[in-house]
Amino acid sequence: MGRKPNVLFYNKKGGQGKTTHAVGYAHYSDAVLYTNDEDNDTLDIYGKLFANDNIRVLKPGEEIEIDDEENMVFDMGGFLDNRIVQIAQFVDVCVVPIHYQSKADFSPSVKTIMELAKYNKNIVILVNNTGKEEAEEVKETLEETFDHKVFIVNASKYINRLADEQKTVFDLSNASGLNRYMLRKTVIPQIEQFYDYLDKTSEK
Repeated sequence: MGRKPNVLFYNKKGGQGKTTHAVGYAHYSDAVLYTNDEDNDTLDIYGKLFANDNIRVLKPGEEIEIDDEENMVFDMGGFLDNRIVQIAQFVDVCVVPIHYQSKADFSPSVKTIMELAKYNKNIVILVNNTGKEEAEEVKETLEETFDHKVFIVNASKYINRLADEQKTVFDLSNASGLNRYMLRKTVIPQIEQFYDYLDKTSEK
């Protein structure tokens, strides 16, 4: 396989899991992670997962020098400004994470998808950190509304350990005992399916 894709994780609505999954995929693909989550201490929380200055915090209004030779993952939130539009037009795929709890999460996420589609038609929707039954219902609704690919990563206490323990779910799945069993039974297959799809977007 050739290069890993350049990916934008974006949702204008906060608390949807974009940083968690952007960090996870950037670490997996050995990419440079760019984030505008300066106020959320992303560098302090996740910095130890990345070597060689491979996590970079963008200041408000700071320009991004996009390098075609560099594998890049973007963790971006907030208003869809010119900087995010530039990134959306550059990347191979845009991922919109949705942590469904109510319409307060769903409606802004749908608007995010519609706005991003103006700049990049290759959009993936990730229903994450949501109970199994609700996640399936949300996935069905999204597939009826959009032509975009929809993936599910169900709610799991292990996902949060990426931040708490500075370990990825793959690290935890290689440990012994219950962690290994539970992760390989549930979360790991979902994440692998999601990552496999992302990996292939650079070939399209």
